[in-house]
Amino acid sequence: MKTKIYPYALLLALVCLLSSCTKEEDDYISKYCPGSCTEVSGQVLRGSGQPIKNMQLLVTWQNLRPFKGGGGGIIRKKAVAYTDDSGNYTLRFLLRDDEMEEGHIEVAPQGRGCSQVNCQSYTLYWDELKRDTTFTHNFLID
Repeated sequence: MKTKIYPYALLLALVCLLSSCTKEEDDYISKYCPGSCTEVSGQVLRGSGQPIKNMQLLVTWQNLRPFKGGGGGIIRKKAVAYTDDSGNYTLRFLLRDDEMEEGHIEVAPQGRGCSQVNCQSYTLYWDELKRDTTFTHNFLID
């Protein structure tokens, strides 16, 4: 008896395999670092110069290279903050030792009206990252 392999079964298996490649972790506890915090602060403005209040910003550390033991990378959520009435934000988080050796930090506005086109992220690469440092970046959202 011949065994039939259905194309849809192969496609489903491939999708399941690929979707489990990246490991996601929440590392929000690090925002309560007692010292040695890394900080990203700035302002979120519309193209007209008006501040955007209550805009959520998310910091993630990403290393999308395959890691030992299998898998296609790691994404750690590091911190979340919201802008104040003037559009100002401050994100504080602790960089772990492995995060300063490879990968990158990405700060991205989130929420209504954000797409990859009008809410572009800010990236800091591993060789730029330092503890006890404040990085400043303003977002201009059309």
